[in-house]
Amino acid sequence: MIELDQAESNIAKQSDSCSPFDSLNSSEYSRSDQAKYVALFFIASAGLVTARLLQPSSRGVGTHEQLGLPSCAFLHLTGVPCPSCGLTTSFAHAARLHFFEAFIVQPFGLIAFCLMALSIPLSLYLIYSRTPWSKLIYSTRSNQVLYALLALYLLSWFYKIAAMKWLFAPSY
Repeated sequence: MIELDQAESNIAKQSDSCSPFDSLNSSEYSRSDQAKYVALFFIASAGLVTARLLQPSSRGVGTHEQLGLPSCAFLHLTGVPCPSCGLTTSFAHAARLHFFEAFIVQPFGLIAFCLMALSIPLSLYLIYSRTPWSKLIYSTRSNQVLYALLALYLLSWFYKIAAMKWLFAPSY
């Protein structure tokens, strides 16, 4: 009879769990996990503030030079933009809430900006929910998201090449 009561109690505990994170053992959450989420919070915040302080280049590339970085050697040598050409300019537009301009300059820059902005409240939630970093990073879903982002990055690169060579050639 005692075994039956314990089994019913275990079933009730399992059915009370609503969130996918509730099933995780909170003892797996460590100070290291918390430090990673705090670092994510501060890095994303610094990235957004930096993007807001930069003046977007009217050429669609070169905004990163305001940070003291050299101009794009790949673009200079080949005449073809590198995969990250325009990302900083796109970030600077998005930080000013000029989302259309950010998308036109470099579509993936707008996606990355949105992900960075969303990572701030998400990192706070993950600290609050005590979600282990490994459960988040090593899930099957994170691999799918990574592959989708990589595909979007490559498509954005092809768009940037077409935009600089044919679509908006006189403005570059």
